[in-house]
Amino acid sequence: MTLRALLLAMMLCVLGAGVAHAQRPTGLSTGITEEEVAVTSDYRGAQLTVFGVHWQRGPARSDVVVVLRGPGEREILRRKRRILGLWINSDPVRFSEAPSFFALASTRPIGTFLSASTIANLGLDPGALARLEGGTPPDSDPAAYRRALVRLKKAAGLYRESPRGLSLEDDGAFKAPFIIPANAPVGAYKVDVFLFRNGRLVQRKPGEVVITRIGIEKTIYTAAQTWPLLYGFSAVLFALASGYAAAFAFRRR
Repeated sequence: MTLRALLLAMMLCVLGAGVAHAQRPTGLSTGITEEEVAVTSDYRGAQLTVFGVHWQRGPARSDVVVVLRGPGEREILRRKRRILGLWINSDPVRFSEAPSFFALASTRPIGTFLSASTIANLGLDPGALARLEGGTPPDSDPAAYRRALVRLKKAAGLYRESPRGLSLEDDGAFKAPFIIPANAPVGAYKVDVFLFRNGRLVQRKPGEVVITRIGIEKTIYTAAQTWPLLYGFSAVLFALASGYAAAFAFRRR
């Protein structure tokens, strides 16, 4: 091979590498293992994984945060007061749009690279997402009620945080497993994947997971919601008939 041909081949290799580098995808790509979860009579909860890949350029530190959030619902909190020697629940405080379920997974604790205001504004704090309906008692702190709401939901297994529950590989691939307990409500669950670099939000990718009843579970739930009086009356009749049948069977023996 002549020197001219060798130089031409080297130039083509350099150009090819440059084109390949220019065509390399950038940003954030995500997916969910299950986008619809069916609730049947033997439903014991669900497991799903949010996965994806990001392409990083430069020496900036990358962090990924994944949030799975259930439908908003109303919540009422009360605090105990000692009145005439008795502890009584009083001073109700009402919240709207409180997440019925909230799970967060991140590459490291979000408080280490995000400010408190950023965490609240991006919906990474379930207590901040709940809206106060009205006010709180004059001698109380609204933040205390929000902390109490989060504490009660965590005790019920409905609020979960995994500060290092997201595995991030060197090639930018990541996955975040989630467990949805059986006591989590049905409905449309929102999935948000955040990509940060040096504590600055670079990209946000939304998604959705739908938990829905099927079969006899859906029929019973629909009947209870559509015809509550008829459903209650039928349930009482069924209980009475079952009790009578059991008593008759045991009496014959």
